[in-house]
Amino acid sequence: MSDRSMPPLGPPYAPRGALPPPIYPGRPPTRWPPAPPVIVPVEPEPAGALPPGPGADRGDRAVRRRALVLASIGSALVVIVALIAWSDATDRGGSEDAAGTTTTVTTEASSAPQDLGAAVAEIERFVERERGLPFRQPVDVRLAGDAELAQLLAEDFAKERGSMLELQEVLRATGLVSPRFDVVGAQQSLLDGSVLGFYDPETKQLVVRGAELTPFVRETLAHELTHALDDQWFDLDRPELDTADDETSFAFTTLVEGDAVHVQNAYLASLSVDEQSEAFAEEQQLLFDHPELFALPEVLIELVQEPYLEGPFVVQDLLDAGDRQQLDSAFVQPPTTSEQIFDTQRYLDGEGAVDVPAPVPDAAASNRGVLGVLFFQELLRGAVPISEVDQALDGWGGDHYVTWIDTATGTTCLRDTFVGDSPQDTVELATAITDWASGAGAIVDAPLAQPATFTVCS
Repeated sequence: MSDRSMPPLGPPYAPRGALPPPIYPGRPPTRWPPAPPVIVPVEPEPAGALPPGPGADRGDRAVRRRALVLASIGSALVVIVALIAWSDATDRGGSEDAAGTTTTVTTEASSAPQDLGAAVAEIERFVERERGLPFRQPVDVRLAGDAELAQLLAEDFAKERGSMLELQEVLRATGLVSPRFDVVGAQQSLLDGSVLGFYDPETKQLVVRGAELTPFVRETLAHELTHALDDQWFDLDRPELDTADDETSFAFTTLVEGDAVHVQNAYLASLSVDEQSEAFAEEQQLLFDHPELFALPEVLIELVQEPYLEGPFVVQDLLDAGDRQQLDSAFVQPPTTSEQIFDTQRYLDGEGAVDVPAPVPDAAASNRGVLGVLFFQELLRGAVPISEVDQALDGWGGDHYVTWIDTATGTTCLRDTFVGDSPQDTVELATAITDWASGAGAIVDAPLAQPATFTVCS
């Protein structure tokens, strides 16, 4: 699954003129109808401690999440997964798992193929037990060195450059980074210093950084093999999400990464205390080898980490709501907004986004999209009391933004039209945005209108 730090930005589709009123969605049943494929379960076995439990209380979950953001730079950041394609021209070996399928493995000269094959087979069995699904076919797995990974990352990053430039516009316009900050270069640093593994749903290949099967490498294999298993059952290659101008790509990525982190955490908990300590030490060393990561803007690190921090909460909530069947159903009919990610009950209740018309830019539009609760939270945090932020975002209903370049000044501008779940919710959200705007140089247009709009330029 290709990581995005924000929802993808789509083409403009709104004419100039007065904005029509927002369209509020109907309320589906309290649970999505189960619609997963026919599944042959694998008998579960106990598997150690689970990741942080479900956030039944939204406020408590938000507090825990904020505490995790800085404390877990390593644990979340170093398991970034990206879509890449690569050629395979090294030696191969194989091992047979419990179901009788043969997993193909490829290693460098420093690792014996049979060692990797045996480790992969053991981890596959753990993933099957924890996930409750068997692998349907072999997974092509190999270890790769730093030089090869750097080349693969560069190839993939070239394909993602456009979306990074779009993100840069939003961050610059809203003042979350300085007007001249190079978001593209910063993202390159994040990838170069933190990526440990790749699983490509198109080619069905998996590669992991490392020349030895250390506990940290095995932990990463558990993460990536979970992606492979989910892909075999639910097809993670969904290019239509990458062209949507809403938050569906972010929400689906969070579900996918949350499941992988959930299994990864359980696998780590199954290791001995010494192995867990070794994995942690190796993880920390990777970060210490790249001190430039700690100089990046906090907002950029948080946006990249979001799926890995919030995803396990979502997965645990789904398991608590309906065990594995509910989780499987979510892969068939995924969450669609960051609000559903931060408050899983909104997803379970079928509460989608309000259809908000696109605002009209002052010049030719460069990008359009949805800020969602994710970006509103980043905007308001620090500028508005946290209690006011939580109350305002609890009533977020929907929004739509447009960006453009001011030809006279060369600055990047953003205009966002937003609405709450109710007229009162819109007022509360507009009040919080007005408080933020006073220090951000933004202009809030008609804060009592339905919908309301704000404009800000870098």
